Amino acid sequence: MAREIVATQKIVGAGLAVNLTAPTAEGDVIDNGAVALMVVNGSGAPINVTVQTPAKQSGLDVEERIVAVAAGATELIGPFPKSTYGRTSAPDVGQVYVDYSAQLSVTRAAVGF
Repeated sequence: MAREIVATQKIVGAGLAVNLTAPTAEGDVIDNGAVALMVVNGSGAPINVTVQTPAKQSGLDVEERIVAVAAGATELIGPFPKSTYGRTSAPDVGQVYVDYSAQLSVTRAAVGF
């Protein structure tokens, strides 16, 4: 199975009722830039959300961003500058890859302006 493309929900002047959905075991593909990933961990244990970083700085790999989300907590992660997080090869050039250590009782949404 392939990664799931998560459409960015746009925040407007009237507000945004965020639609949260469950991630898949294969991970997500989200937009780069002024986007935040909202992760709600409804499980009884902490999880890690890993945002892949295909970029290099002075020939060195940039460390992946790993965010711990506590049990019962909500985290907003981002933004995701294309120069750091954007994929450099097909099929998802410029997009951002996100992985989850667990998916049970976890929901997420990509939100931006």
